[in-house]
This record gives sequence, C-alpha cells and structure tokens, in this order.
Amino acid sequence: MTMKKPTLLLAAAMLALFSGCSPGEHKDGHHNEEGEHVGAPALVQLDNGKKWLANIETTQGMQSMAQMVDTALSNPDATAVSIKENLLSGFSEILDKCTMTGEPHEQLHHYLVPLKEDIERLDEGNKEEVLADIKAYLATYKNYFE
Repeated sequence: MTMKKPTLLLAAAMLALFSGCSPGEHKDGHHNEEGEHVGAPALVQLDNGKKWLANIETTQGMQSMAQMVDTALSNPDATAVSIKENLLSGFSEILDKCTMTGEPHEQLHHYLVPLKEDIERLDEGNKEEVLADIKAYLATYKNYFE
C-alpha cells in the first residue's frame, strides 16, 4: 500500500466522521496557549453522570492505541514518523469499526478530536512529550466510556 492511499483513506474517514461540524465547534481548551496538554476536553459530557456505552471495537481500538504509545515510549529508536503512522492507522480503524449512533457517537466525536490533534503534533522534536500527552489523554477514555 502506498503512503498516499492510507492518507487518502484517513482523510475520507475524518471527513465522514466530522462532516457537519462548524469550524468553531472544537474549541475545547484541550491545550493551553503553550500547546501543553491540559486533560480531557471540556466538550465531552457524561450521560447524566454515567459513562456512555461504547461498542467493543472502539474500546479495543483505544486500548490498542494505548499499547502503541507504551511500545513507542519504551523504544527510543522508533521514529516519530513511524509512530505517527501507526497511531493514525489505529485512529482510522476506530473510525472504520465504530457502530455508535446518537449522543454516545457525538460524545465519542468530542473525545476523538483532541486525540487526532495530539497525533498530528507528533514529530521528532517533541516525540516523548507528545507521546506522554497522548498516553495521559487515552487514560481518560475510561472516565467517559465503558
């Protein structure tokens, strides 16, 4: 598979997931002015104090991404490019396998936007910092979804 095909597939998946969103909809304070991670996005809400029910494939995909991050953090020779590619592939797989609808899907959407932003920030100059941000962020998934 060429590099263009996964990028095109990811772009198409992102467009499908995020269609209908206005540009200002994702201003959620996920990063402070210095670009530092500040926790879970403000837009993710619980279901009247309860966690949202996620499909098993989404939860497994999130766990898989957390494992990718742990592996990358323990392998100093892994390049940011390869890590980013793997994380984007895992992200795309979550989108492809998501069967959630209605408000749970909307809340997942709110959760995924900052994750995608973190993945996109990943480069050689900030690899460890961004991976730590992604790891901390992925750990918040269980606060909102089961």
